[in-house]
Amino acid sequence: MVTVNDNVAEFSFYRPKAKHVHILGDFNGWREGELPMTRTADGNWVAKIHLPAGDFKFRYRVDGQWFIDYAAFGVECGDFGMDSIVRIAPQQNKAKVTVLPAKTAKVKRVRPAAAISSTMSSVA
Repeated sequence: MVTVNDNVAEFSFYRPKAKHVHILGDFNGWREGELPMTRTADGNWVAKIHLPAGDFKFRYRVDGQWFIDYAAFGVECGDFGMDSIVRIAPQQNKAKVTVLPAKTAKVKRVRPAAAISSTMSSVA
């Protein structure tokens, strides 16, 4: 099984009796022994790989035998049989919003203008 979060693919393959599990694929030039997986207490073997956007073929190598992952993003016929696919989607431009505290405005105290008394004077 493969899950992807951002550009990190997390591979998990259940083989509780395996002694050695490696992952090989387009992302490492199919070089054997380069990406060993780590065994967990429940018999899964896991590995995390940071990958650029794109589709990558891969397989698991378990004690000298090849396995494909039907729970991945699909399978394709490769040069030497079926390969599993992991798909890394292009990252969207994630807008970063920063909220700043409001600035304290300077308040001017305004006093009402002096009362204007209008007096009517009579002009004689």
